[in-house]
Amino acid sequence: MPSKSFEKILETTREIYKISTPSDCFFEFIENQIVLQSFWFQVDLDKNDRLKFQKNFIFNIDPEDSQTKLLHVSNPQPIRSDIWSVKSPDGLINALITSFKENGEESQFLELWKDGTRFKNLNLTKLKKHSKIYENSSSFGSFAWSSDSKKIAYIAESKNTNTEKSFFSAKMANDQESMNGENYEQKYGNYHRDEWGEQYVGKAQSIIAVYDLDSDDVHILDNVPKGFAPGKLTWHSNEAVVFHAYYTSPYRLGLIYCPIRKSELFYYDICENKCVQLTNYQTENVRSPQFSNDFENLIWLQNQARGPHFQCSKLMMMNWKTKTTTTLVDIVDESNSKFTGIFSISLSDKCWSLDNKRVILNTQFNGRNRIVSIDIESKTVVNLDSGIDKTHSLSFLKMEKDWICAVLQTYTKAPCLVLAKFPAKNCEKEIKWNLTKSSKNFDDLASVEILDFSPKIAHPEYPNLNFQSIFVQAKKGNDVLVVFPHGGPHSAYGCEYSPHVATMFSLGFSVLLINYRGSSGFGQNSIDSLPGKIGTNDVDDCQQAAEFVFSKYNFKHAVLYGGSHGGYLTTQLIGQFPEFYSAAAARNPVTNLESMLYVTDIPDWVIVEGLGEYDYNFKIGNSNIPKELYQKSPISHVNKVKTPTLLMMGNVDLRVPCSQSIEFYKALKSRNVPVELLSFKEDNHPLEKPQTTADCIVHTLLWYEKYTI
Repeated sequence: MPSKSFEKILETTREIYKISTPSDCFFEFIENQIVLQSFWFQVDLDKNDRLKFQKNFIFNIDPEDSQTKLLHVSNPQPIRSDIWSVKSPDGLINALITSFKENGEESQFLELWKDGTRFKNLNLTKLKKHSKIYENSSSFGSFAWSSDSKKIAYIAESKNTNTEKSFFSAKMANDQESMNGENYEQKYGNYHRDEWGEQYVGKAQSIIAVYDLDSDDVHILDNVPKGFAPGKLTWHSNEAVVFHAYYTSPYRLGLIYCPIRKSELFYYDICENKCVQLTNYQTENVRSPQFSNDFENLIWLQNQARGPHFQCSKLMMMNWKTKTTTTLVDIVDESNSKFTGIFSISLSDKCWSLDNKRVILNTQFNGRNRIVSIDIESKTVVNLDSGIDKTHSLSFLKMEKDWICAVLQTYTKAPCLVLAKFPAKNCEKEIKWNLTKSSKNFDDLASVEILDFSPKIAHPEYPNLNFQSIFVQAKKGNDVLVVFPHGGPHSAYGCEYSPHVATMFSLGFSVLLINYRGSSGFGQNSIDSLPGKIGTNDVDDCQQAAEFVFSKYNFKHAVLYGGSHGGYLTTQLIGQFPEFYSAAAARNPVTNLESMLYVTDIPDWVIVEGLGEYDYNFKIGNSNIPKELYQKSPISHVNKVKTPTLLMMGNVDLRVPCSQSIEFYKALKSRNVPVELLSFKEDNHPLEKPQTTADCIVHTLLWYEKYTI
């Protein structure tokens, strides 16, 4: 019979995962009213699915001070989880990409809806002009209307003719055309096909397709230069697109979470079927191009295509008439109280103000997510966080007619939508955020405190660097402190709501989230301080913060929880400080850099972080490398480990392959250290299938209870 403790953990987890999260929105303006159509996801643990629903808000606008008054909130309406859903610029047509499976075969359809009626249902799969359409992601995927609402451009996978075939098959015997050709060995060879790694399985060579509503035809833009794979696009007027494209040589490396791959900008004139390369950096990553509303200026994000996988970026601008390129916002080296640089993977497709003089975007700022405004004339940056508590996260969702919709949240407050009118130029600091509707609040269960630390040992090159922790203290505590370092390592905790953290403090576990040196959102110097020093600097920062909070608040037990590089730190800490932690749980941890080098989709990450070498054109197989990498690995400390350890792995993880967890499991097992290994056969690196992520937190809390009570 299940224990009361188990039942409580299960019940709490189920309740926490019912909380919904906003994903997108659309604006409609009717005289002095705004209709905000918002889209949300909610986890359904019973069905192992994420349900999507729509909720509409109607606001009255005060014309004098742009304050809003909520008039009506609709009941949530379940909707399909379409691959894409985008309204035309004239607001009359909604375009959808949907999928349908029959007899195990999946087909994708382009649906067009107007006045509540579907008037077009085009089977794109049956056309056989391309393979699957790319969904929206940080690196790939666009589905965009032309400004006249007559064309739709999108990114899809090219037709793949490299299927498994044999020279001795019946088809080969009857295929005289191939036998007589010069490329029959290519056509019938089961050759390896480079893909873009983790979460991009099946994505190797992207193409751009354009659907024309007048001709009812799909046209492939087939003059993109060879050796490039289009990533994201934006329209220029109605007859051309601008896009960024990645170099595909010498071979494709993992792309998700890694905005450092070499890329260039291109202009494609659809009428002339002509492609022009706009940049020729060869050593830079350029991404997410966006035109101003008047098409006079093009902006994009840019950083070096080498080194750490997430860095501070520049915001660049090209005057379209003169093709002159300027830097609007440069790399920021040192963190300060006003602006720490642009830390963003992509730009929103609606980020320009009505006057075409300002741009807004998301960035990380000293341990918080924030929205900033950038003036393209004065190049000034303004933080749009007036009235926002320092322990809260504010993230840009969409802007229409200078009305901004954003997501407000923190560890003790579920995500909610806020609205604001973008103030006039030079008055940005006067922005006033209006809450749409309150969300679930956990202030009665926990408090949030930001703690700043000076490291015990300063970095020789960056001696002024400090680091930060976010302490979420359970008000009905159980004397257990969960030490939770983030992954990356160049990412950061941004005061965003987390189901894992909420489940922990709801059950009495206090949580210490650590933004160690090397975290993003603290200037480029923080990023550059860590490569070559993982296993020491990041470990020291985590232990310093853990010991401080453990002692100050009189905890009886410290336990560990982390994934990816956070898992690396978890397994490092139990080896380097074997007496301090009562239990540990690691999700897809990096445990052996030496063996990971040859199997991960990002071998350059191993070289950069393990050795501090930034060369993009690194060579795998250097005989001097393995010994150094082993010394930087958790496996090198395994003889000292005493802490009971729970490992969780995704069997189709291409980023940190499951062999990393298996190696560490066997090493601990052979030394009689209490250890268990959970295997999720269909999960990749994030372990984010609904049941998987919930199972992980339940198993973890049961593991903690087993060794702390």
